[in-house]
Amino acid sequence: MMDSQQKEIRELKQALLKANEDIEKLSRLKSDFVSVISHELRTPLTSIKESVSLVLDEVAGPLSENQKVFLNIAKNNIDRLAKIIIDILDFSKLEAGRSTMHKKKMDINKVINDVCLEMREDIKKNELSFDTELSDKIEKIWLDPKRISQALRHLIDNAIKFNRKKGSIKISTNQELVDAKEVVRVSIEDTGISIPQENLQNIFDSFMTGDSSMTRKHKGVGIGLSLCKRIVDYHGGELWVESKEDVGSKFIFTLPIYKKDDEFNFLLDEAIERAKYNDMRFALIVFGIKNKKDINEENLSELEKDIHFVVRGPEDKVTRFKDGEFIVIMAETDRLGAEKIVGRMKGKVRIPLNFGVVVYPDDAKEKDELIKEAEKKLGSKKNTL
Repeated sequence: MMDSQQKEIRELKQALLKANEDIEKLSRLKSDFVSVISHELRTPLTSIKESVSLVLDEVAGPLSENQKVFLNIAKNNIDRLAKIIIDILDFSKLEAGRSTMHKKKMDINKVINDVCLEMREDIKKNELSFDTELSDKIEKIWLDPKRISQALRHLIDNAIKFNRKKGSIKISTNQELVDAKEVVRVSIEDTGISIPQENLQNIFDSFMTGDSSMTRKHKGVGIGLSLCKRIVDYHGGELWVESKEDVGSKFIFTLPIYKKDDEFNFLLDEAIERAKYNDMRFALIVFGIKNKKDINEENLSELEKDIHFVVRGPEDKVTRFKDGEFIVIMAETDRLGAEKIVGRMKGKVRIPLNFGVVVYPDDAKEKDELIKEAEKKLGSKKNTL
């Protein structure tokens, strides 16, 4: 009896594993198919757009006013189709985990202002009032400006398309504490048609929309919000919507503010990813104050200033490690270059320092191994300044 049950369990496990493998294979095939089709569509579309633009510029000869009107309609629809293809391609990359984020530490208000400036004519054309309430008390955060701009464009575009006549749009930012973690909160609020309550749960699903009849009226494939969700998820944030009948909708997303060790880990992941992609080396150079009695924020801040002075590379990063008690340089250089950086620090030492140099991939290839090696080098008596 027991043997029979165990055999049945084994067979069920094997069947489940096979089913999972088949699902993953189908998912990869779908992503590859979407990617290939999108690429194949973009090439002729670019050619068509260029040809229409040349005709509109009257390179092929003068045009009547009626001809210009029809050609502009064609050009606008080509642009709309190109945007849809780009969105589908980006979505398939994000869904398949093939998209790389290029994050920078920057002010999200600047990203928002740039997107608002870009979309000002669309807002004006639709006779909507527009307001921003951007807090000047929020910290800079790590984000991919291109991707966050893409998400903002979709959210603002939705607020434009589904708004009421003479309606309004308001964008606001603030910094708040959520589950003991600091985040930046961004909201895009409109006075448009509300989203039916039964659709709120699946509004961010692929190719889903709040109301199919409205989507047909305003055009769209229902991928924009799903793409926004993927982008925010990739940033470690959250995106959700609040909607009230006869009031409008508010789309809200949060992005985390990385602190000390979080930032160090994030930068190290980024450095390893970049080094793997470019098949190159980078050095992890860690400086620590030798005597515990000298460890205080004033000395650490002075040390950080000195380190910033000796760092030369445009891609070199300086951050804190171990609750801010160690300062790290991630330099795109080999061991010899790292030793030169340490040498430049010798002339700036105000208090005794320990240091450690670890080179990727020579000393270690994984993040944990790199950190372990750096800590070991820090503990060496010969590595002092």
